Amino acid sequence: MPRPRILIVDDIVEYLHALQRALMDICDVDIAQSLEEAKKVLSENTSLLLVDICLDESKPGVDRGGVEVLKWAKAHYPKIPVVMMSAYRDFDAAVECLNLGATKFLKKPIDIAELKSLVKELVK
Repeated sequence: MPRPRILIVDDIVEYLHALQRALMDICDVDIAQSLEEAKKVLSENTSLLLVDICLDESKPGVDRGGVEVLKWAKAHYPKIPVVMMSAYRDFDAAVECLNLGATKFLKKPIDIAELKSLVKELVK
């Protein structure tokens, strides 16, 4: 059986690489920094999508580029679970994401043990 493949979308490259290193023992990890990059990488082979709500750190609390990734992913790959994450306490954004079909919402900094457990649960 092939290893699960997840796509992490975040605009902070250091965060992408840290999550990629943390998860590479349990799955293959693709990374993207924008909706455009995510569109190129996301495929039927993707088992899970992990997306930061804010994809432009120059506009914290205003930018919701990750919501656009969620909408696009659900329109094109509705069966792939999407987990949203954010460092900001934006309750409205969390509710919006869950209403748009996100499976779960995680608060940054991400607890790696919790994330690994969630990934294993969602990609069975």
